[in-house]
Amino acid sequence: MALLCVAPFVLLFPALSKGGAPASLEGVLSLAPWQEARPVGAVIPDGSADSSLVLRYYPWYSFMGQSARSHELPLWNPLEGFGMPFLALWRTRALSPFSIPFYLLPLGGALVASIFLKLLVGGACAYVVARRFNYAPPLALLAGVVFQFSSPLFAQPLEPLADAVPWFPLLLGWTYRLLHGDFRVWPMLALVMALAGLGGSPEAMVAGMAFLLLVLPVYRLRDRRLTHILGAYVALFGAIAGGLTVIAVQLFPYIEYKAQHPAALEKLGTVPVWTELAYLVYPVMRTAPAGGTSRAALCMHVGGLFLLIVALWLSVHRLSNKNRRRRLETLLITALAFGTAPLFLGGLLEQTREWPWPRTEHFYLFWPLALSILAAASAEEWLQLDIDGCKAALRRFARWAAVLWGGGLLTAGLALRGSTAPGALRHDILVEIGLALLFAVLLLVTLLRPKRGTMGYGLAIIVMLSGLWAYGPARAWTPADTAFPETSFITRLRDAHDRVAGSGALRRWPLAAQGIAQVYNPSGVTLRRYERFMSRAAADPSLMRLGAAGALLLTRQDIQGQFAVLRPALNILEVFPSGAILLKDLDVRPRARMIYAGRKVEHFEPLALKLDGPPQIEGGTLPEKDDGPVAAVSIAEPYESDRVVVHIAEGTRPGVLVLADMWYPGWQATVDGNAVPVLAVDGVFRGVEVGQGAREVVFNYSPASFRVGAAVSLGGAAVLLLLAIVYRRRLPR
Repeated sequence: MALLCVAPFVLLFPALSKGGAPASLEGVLSLAPWQEARPVGAVIPDGSADSSLVLRYYPWYSFMGQSARSHELPLWNPLEGFGMPFLALWRTRALSPFSIPFYLLPLGGALVASIFLKLLVGGACAYVVARRFNYAPPLALLAGVVFQFSSPLFAQPLEPLADAVPWFPLLLGWTYRLLHGDFRVWPMLALVMALAGLGGSPEAMVAGMAFLLLVLPVYRLRDRRLTHILGAYVALFGAIAGGLTVIAVQLFPYIEYKAQHPAALEKLGTVPVWTELAYLVYPVMRTAPAGGTSRAALCMHVGGLFLLIVALWLSVHRLSNKNRRRRLETLLITALAFGTAPLFLGGLLEQTREWPWPRTEHFYLFWPLALSILAAASAEEWLQLDIDGCKAALRRFARWAAVLWGGGLLTAGLALRGSTAPGALRHDILVEIGLALLFAVLLLVTLLRPKRGTMGYGLAIIVMLSGLWAYGPARAWTPADTAFPETSFITRLRDAHDRVAGSGALRRWPLAAQGIAQVYNPSGVTLRRYERFMSRAAADPSLMRLGAAGALLLTRQDIQGQFAVLRPALNILEVFPSGAILLKDLDVRPRARMIYAGRKVEHFEPLALKLDGPPQIEGGTLPEKDDGPVAAVSIAEPYESDRVVVHIAEGTRPGVLVLADMWYPGWQATVDGNAVPVLAVDGVFRGVEVGQGAREVVFNYSPASFRVGAAVSLGGAAVLLLLAIVYRRRLPR
């Protein structure tokens, strides 16, 4: 376990020694709100601020910490758009085991702790499974190190994939137990599935289930027997059902969210086949460290070193134990089948859909697991050869290495010669050659002195060197003073005490990371109602006034163009050196207001929406016209993300209280303690009918999907734990 901490320490050493974030956040300094903090003479890579970490994950991590300090569950995020569900998105990883540090530690320390846990758990799970497969401790350690130094864990530790992948080795280990007729292990398999499912990638969870379902027939076809296959399938389906039961607390809100999410079928970026094959040897991180390629390519890298390990296995597998060979080759065949599928189905897979079907990158997630066991098996079989066996194996190894390694480097050179400098490509090929020579020296040393420790520890070190080279550009560190610094720009926006709208540049500014509410969603998450309202507001910016967007951040071109119609009511608050102008909209509607007239509609009609027209109310009984007095209302402090209290100052006549926050299933309301339905007003906002003399309205976000899901999850987890304990007690001692 101590040796498995080496990889996390190497990755996190800059952040541990100097403080800061173990991620690439320097692109934030290229955006106007943070440019003031850019060091003099610093060169910021263009476009580096467009990463998902900056725009989405970092603000979400920050919000989880804010929720913990407020002693709230992170169910609702009020900072983006007009508010949006948070836990229900799944990708927020609000319930992931690896998100626990964000509830307990400051953000910088939480990032370090979360990455450390992922790498350690992933390596430990691979080590445990390798030991279960009867590999000696040094070789099991090798399996753990190989798994740690894979792209999903070592190069992309803050992506949602990295929260699911660490548990994959245990999924494989328990599935093999099913194949050998030990069906009582299905509760343990279900619990591990739940741990993987609580990560931020439902697509990875679906791909993992499909992979395990394919392992069963492949193993039996390789074994040429059908014993236990039916029972194994029944147990595996039971484990899948049990795992889904445990994650119901995440699954039910997610289903509710997807019902409100706009359906889309949009084709994403794909990588040419030859380039994909090249990335099996040459990592994309070295050709495009600032991005600019498909996400699938980031998960593809295998490396020239592993082509040599494959060549070694092909040279010694004939002499290996039959059961071990069948088990490993089942894993290799299944992983290869999964990995080659995108080469033929890439265009179909790389389309976003309403539901989380796996995309291309999810089919590559099983290669690290296969390679980790392959490395341990190849080393084990090599050490058990006698002198004659070694001679024959070396002859076969020379042939296989020439084919695999030479062909791989040739493919990489041909496919990537235009995407990187020739000098850099030659340098990297020399590094590959150096790693190959180290591997050859290790084979020679263990030929003369076949020690498991020498082979296991030596090859683990070579794997570490290969990983550090391959993923070097992806191992970023951002000093604490440049990770979302507090600038005068940010301070002025916060002091405005209003929801910020205006320039289209705001779509790229993750202001939520510093607690500033904005109309746009830099994270890219949207709801169907929000999308329709914003499309209408793009044609008529005055509609933003309905959403309590009192602070407008505009350029001079915006003021003279799209927002010219609002100029008479705009008051300049600040002119920033970048040219941006912060203005106060004097005609903005308050966040909470009373209305006494409206138009009842069955469904939201964006084209009929007008600032001075009657509000559209989905339900309710208001007349279409009213000229009577309007009661004053105020929002109580302190502000809570999932609870809003509104006081009606002097009572009111019958009407509708409108809160300019997003309507969404799960929001409940009471008027003076009496439950009332929450209506959708103007398509996106929340409203409740109030009667004569009402004094207080309380909005509370308590979705039935979360409450029912939590009850199902607790019940399912209790049953599975009980079954697992009973099974363990009945094991022979």
